Amino acid sequence: MKNVTSERVRFTRIGIQNLLLRILVAPISFIFTYLVAKYLSNPPYGVEYFATWQTLYVFTVGYFTIPADLLSLITSRYAAEKKNVGGIVVFNLASGAIAGLIFFLLVPYYISLTKLNIPLYFYSAVSLILLTYLLKVTNAIAQGRTPKIVGISATVFQVLRLVAGIIFMFIYNFSILAVILAYDIGYLAQILLNLFFIRANLKIDLIVAISAIRKSLVYIANYLQYILEASIVWIALAITNSDLVVAYFESAIVISNIQIWTQSVYTGLMAKLAEDKDPSVISNAIKLYSLAGSLFLLLIYSDGYGLLYKLRPDYIAAMLALYILTFSNFIRGFYVIFYQSITMADKTLSVESREEFKGYVAKLTVTNMSLSILGLGLSSLLIFIFSRYPPYLLASFMSIGILINSFSMLFTSYKLSKEIYTFNFPIKEFLLPLVLGLIGIPMSLVYKPVTFLGMVEYGTLGIIIFGGLNSIFNPYGKQLMIAVIREFKQKR
Repeated sequence: MKNVTSERVRFTRIGIQNLLLRILVAPISFIFTYLVAKYLSNPPYGVEYFATWQTLYVFTVGYFTIPADLLSLITSRYAAEKKNVGGIVVFNLASGAIAGLIFFLLVPYYISLTKLNIPLYFYSAVSLILLTYLLKVTNAIAQGRTPKIVGISATVFQVLRLVAGIIFMFIYNFSILAVILAYDIGYLAQILLNLFFIRANLKIDLIVAISAIRKSLVYIANYLQYILEASIVWIALAITNSDLVVAYFESAIVISNIQIWTQSVYTGLMAKLAEDKDPSVISNAIKLYSLAGSLFLLLIYSDGYGLLYKLRPDYIAAMLALYILTFSNFIRGFYVIFYQSITMADKTLSVESREEFKGYVAKLTVTNMSLSILGLGLSSLLIFIFSRYPPYLLASFMSIGILINSFSMLFTSYKLSKEIYTFNFPIKEFLLPLVLGLIGIPMSLVYKPVTFLGMVEYGTLGIIIFGGLNSIFNPYGKQLMIAVIREFKQKR
């Protein structure tokens, strides 16, 4: 391991850096996705090749890697507390091997579900499972100890994945295997970069590793909630028997998920709380995320019409669902701030404790999962009552339940955070960016660019308005602008 720096965690700088890197590599990610779709969907291959790849990706990186997700937050906490986390890495490697073996044994069944009977592609996908386990654990450690590396390593992944993909697809013509190899190389590079630069203690401590496994069970309810919410797709399909309703909903989700990028701005929250134990960092995280999240609200709302059009022209009917889902993601960004803060303060999650199911996080996740049934139930009821209404309205009804769940998650996590920490909620720094972000809705009704140039121009106008007004009327925005200018001058 190499110590990148001995400096303290610079929360704001790290957050802005990681968000900017995320934005920078977005075109690279889009190009790779576009090339894969075009390469596999067209002759000499066809739609069945692309569909098979999508199925492989969902199974391997989705369902078979859930245990690695469960370990992420507790691993970040232990890394931030400078615990010996090498045992957790070994456990993740073993878990990945077991998950890969199970997938390997089920390959004949998965082949039977597709129209493409080429076993090599399926067996090769086992590598994605193993590397994903290692990637998630090293990312979690980096977030807890050296959060500045998270954005850098993700950028390296995107670049190498694209380069490798172009070589294997268009020079060697490896078909689906080309895509798998591209991911493998990208993942491996990101893992090695994380391991080389993180300032964590990778000594193997079985007590810490076993404790992490026990504590990870606390987070199961949180993932069950997301699975529960995802079931709205099947409920809507069963009630309406309309693929178009689901298509509108899914297209809105694809665009609205861009909002999640802004959670990068508080990548260093857990590391900072472990370092200072100063609750004011929560207020700073809220201020910074309010700016970034609201700016993306404005951009997605103002350019959402064009982005949906680029997916498919008739998907512009999903604009209402896009408004709802984007705002839901915005609200959940605040929830994650409080959720991570609660994780750092929950004494039952310490290595020594055996009462993890009686702690703050356990109670919060169970409560949120219970409340999510209300949102799911309301959406299901609306879809049932208005099942003969136009598909775009039904897609919006699907989204309403998710928004309700987001508000309930925000309320419960904020209430609990206030019981644990003493911090002020920065109302002015929250409301002003939010109001400016919501201006994107009337903007989207006035002008609807569908070309990339038109969207860039409209988005640039939005950024200028948003940045200018925040630098004048938002105290934190003004402070941040001055700090950025000063930093730029010093580097020159």
